[in-house]
Amino acid sequence: MKEPVLSVLSLATCLSIACAPSQEATRVELAVAVDGGQLVDAPTDLGWTIHLDAARVATGDLEFTIQGEMHALARLWDLLVPPAIAHPGHYAGGDVTGALPGSFVLDWIAGDGVELGRAELLTGNYHGCNIAFRRADELPADDPLAGHTAQFAGTATKDGQELAFTAILDLDVGASVIGAPFDLDVDEASDDTLGVQLRLHDDVSGAALFDGVDFAALDPGDGSPVTIGPGDPAHNLVRRALQSHVFYTVAPL
Repeated sequence: MKEPVLSVLSLATCLSIACAPSQEATRVELAVAVDGGQLVDAPTDLGWTIHLDAARVATGDLEFTIQGEMHALARLWDLLVPPAIAHPGHYAGGDVTGALPGSFVLDWIAGDGVELGRAELLTGNYHGCNIAFRRADELPADDPLAGHTAQFAGTATKDGQELAFTAILDLDVGASVIGAPFDLDVDEASDDTLGVQLRLHDDVSGAALFDGVDFAALDPGDGSPVTIGPGDPAHNLVRRALQSHVFYTVAPL
């Protein structure tokens, strides 16, 4: 499934040159890396301040999208990319004209700055990024993320009370983020490294990744960490938030 995405970009370039010389589809390769610069302590709606010591998410393909009036190259991409390759919901976030296919573990703390690979994009004015989630089945059994989608660990502080916590999240097959902000004009001279960012709090909407989680109510009271896992009501709150585009950004480093 991965290789056709790259070959489609090559085919799009050839067909564009042959059929519409004035609309030449120029392909650009840009590095994509994990950027932990936006992952700072932040409050929730219940007054807890969250600090993270671990933040890891297993993802699949990253798609880069052009929004607004449909570009001729975006129409060409849609004709060439079948639904099995182009995410069926990509129209909601724009027209997919770039991709970094693969399986990744985004680690915004220990892996800050790690390069994921080189994405291929057609030139244009980009406004969004789609991120596919998956289960990290390739990890060894003793890794807390093994078989799961996301792992968070840190502390929640409120009114002088500090509680350590861990959160292991499972997202459904096919789950994804659609339309994470990514504003960049990509042309033939572009050589930016694209940083994939995660944040705990969105300043525009006021939403926080751990909104609704009452850590005091989850405290086991024996000094052990609060645990959030599949089957817990708190798990459902965080897993839904994790799929919201407001907590992600792609920006040049």
